Amino acid sequence: TPNSTISRETNTQSASAAASHGHVLPEGKIMPNTVFVGGIDDRMDETEIGSCFGRYGSVKEVKIITDRTGVSKGYGFVSFFNDVDIQKILESQIHFHGKKLKLGPAIRKQKLCARHVQPRP
Repeated sequence: TPNSTISRETNTQSASAAASHGHVLPEGKIMPNTVFVGGIDDRMDETEIGSCFGRYGSVKEVKIITDRTGVSKGYGFVSFFNDVDIQKILESQIHFHGKKLKLGPAIRKQKLCARHVQPRP
């Protein structure tokens, strides 16, 4: 739906601004050295994506998100071993199989139950 694209773009901007100051965002926590990758084609596998991002740093893990039946949802995450310049990666244009990948900061959604846990003093 067109609405989800708009909200993702505004989230990306607030997330990247917050990332530079180390703030935790209300909708979740920024995962360090990890990039959200959208627009993943069915033909792409994790190895190919890993080698594509290898020019930015040593890739630790590529995870393509799938539904319960194992079908790709078209997005995933690439995490790196060492401190990479995530901002530089987000600003670069990465084309893969002729499609431009959508990149953003990786935000780990907080679990609902975490809200009820009292923080330790």
